[in-house]
Formats: sequence, structure tokens, C-alpha cells
Amino acid sequence: MNRLIIFIAMSMAAASVAVSCGNGSRNGKETVNMEELANVIEDMKSGDTLSVRGFCVDVCLQGANHITLVSDDSLHAINVIADDGLVSFDEGLKYSYVTVEGVLDEQRVDSVFLADWEYRLDESLKAPDGGNPEAVAVLKGQISALRDSIAARFARTGKNYWSNYTIEAYSYEPEK
Repeated sequence: MNRLIIFIAMSMAAASVAVSCGNGSRNGKETVNMEELANVIEDMKSGDTLSVRGFCVDVCLQGANHITLVSDDSLHAINVIADDGLVSFDEGLKYSYVTVEGVLDEQRVDSVFLADWEYRLDESLKAPDGGNPEAVAVLKGQISALRDSIAARFARTGKNYWSNYTIEAYSYEPEK
């Protein structure tokens, strides 16, 4: 359940996807900033390759295998995971601009997933110790927010799920 909570928390933090500013070309790919990415990401597919420039606000403390990039206004964020070839990022990237190249990955959260999650939360309250009603209430609030987000997206795009996007990076370059 802890992994699920971490996944949903990261998903909520990355509800809007994006990076920072400045177009350029890198290895023949057009580099987009986070605001540009946010405008086109729903039209992209898992497996699409991309080059994105953003401000690094976090480097994983355990192995530096992922970073979090945000836009200049901090409204858009995306998690970037090092692929098997890259393995890790330089810990000195934190609080600097970085351009990553990688492959887009989309994880979908739909009503079936949310119903199952809610069921398991309800079951956790039947434990001999009574579970943790406060934590369950917080998580059910997140489930409700996700349902609202899914409904809004369905009205806007016809997609009946919420997407959590990540980039699996095969290269990166810090801005000097």
C-alpha cells in the first residue's frame, strides 16, 4: 500500500506536466520547454521520444536515479527516470536547468483502479486495530479529486482516465 500511496502522491504532484523555457535543437530533436510540453502531452503516446528543458528541483537521494523538472512558474512538473544505460544523474543538478532526452511513459488511472483502491482502503479499516481512519480520509479525498479530474478530462477530450507522465531519460545535459 505504501508504493500505491507514493505513486498517487507523485501523480498528484505531477498532475500538470511541463518544464521551463527556451527552444533549441539537440541531436536533431527540437527541445521544448515545460509549458510547451504541457500543451501537447495529451496528444503524445507512450514511447514517443522527446527533448525537454526544465528546472531541476529534486534529485533522488538514494542512487540519483530520478529527478523532478518544473516549469519557471512551478505549475508544471514531470519526473524523469534514468534508463538502464544512463543509470543515474549527477547530484549537482539540483536547482539548475537541465535538458533531458528520453522516452515518454504514460501510466493511466481509471475508475476501475480508483474503485479497487477505495475498496482496499475500506477493508483496511476492518483490521483488528481499526486501521488509520485519518489517513483513509485523506486518501479518499485524493480519490475524489482524481475522479473530478477524470470527469473534467473526459468532458474536454473524451479520455476517461487520468494520466501520469514520466520520461525515461537516456541522456541529459546541464545548463552552464
